[in-house]
Amino acid sequence: MTSIISPKLEELNNQLKKGNEKAIYTFLHEIKSNNTPLIEQCPVENQYKLITYIWLGDQKTENVYVFGSFPGWDLSVNQLQRLLQTDIWYVTFRTDESFISTYYFSVNDFFENDWIKRSEKYQLDRFNKNTFGEDANKASVLNIGMEVQYSSRFPSDHYPSGKIETYSFHSTILNDTRKIYIYTPHDYSHTAHLQELLIVFDGNSFINNLSIARTLNYLIYEKEIPSCIAVAIEPVDRLEELTYNDNMNTFLTEELLPWIQARYHVYQEKNHTSFNG
Repeated sequence: MTSIISPKLEELNNQLKKGNEKAIYTFLHEIKSNNTPLIEQCPVENQYKLITYIWLGDQKTENVYVFGSFPGWDLSVNQLQRLLQTDIWYVTFRTDESFISTYYFSVNDFFENDWIKRSEKYQLDRFNKNTFGEDANKASVLNIGMEVQYSSRFPSDHYPSGKIETYSFHSTILNDTRKIYIYTPHDYSHTAHLQELLIVFDGNSFINNLSIARTLNYLIYEKEIPSCIAVAIEPVDRLEELTYNDNMNTFLTEELLPWIQARYHVYQEKNHTSFNG
């Protein structure tokens, strides 16, 4: 476990050791007002920021982990520790990078390498109002130094708009049915030139949260990317499907790709097909 500690938590630790019990209420008020994780300048090496994840537990809390693209998925370093005898659990990491990351907490986690069971128990950061996704796919969001301004860069009324169609796609290989969203550019027709193919996962999030249509309208019109058709796949069981799943690979190559190629004017060579997620 990391030995780095947040200056604010170090100060709280010192105050509690001196018997100042009110310090904990001041600290909790601060994190509720300002959002978590705590983001502080590293006092030793100022090119780094210290990122501290906080979980407020109770008497039943035995352990807490945090997982996400930052700080990663390593059980050996992602476990929070308890602050003295309080219900505050924390872990601090440092970074000198700018990024946006989603993350989750896992409380009373004895799942070891069973990531499917773990994912069923993920919890949001209750002190962070910034989230991404919907329902079971919702995650807390950490933004370190990134400016995201979709509305100013991709004004919807200045660029020709593509079209989004929604299909219900049944897979005999996976034995399930899911939504498939198809984006076609504004000048698309079956007699037009061949289109690049972009396939993305988390279909609803790409369509609604990331404004994929507005983004592609802009990039295609300004010729920053080649004209393309985008296929956004809605998950049925995301973790099961996207973790080395041979059946999912077979579904993509033997069911979905042939279906797309039969209905849309796209290149069939692999160097014209991109996957994203």
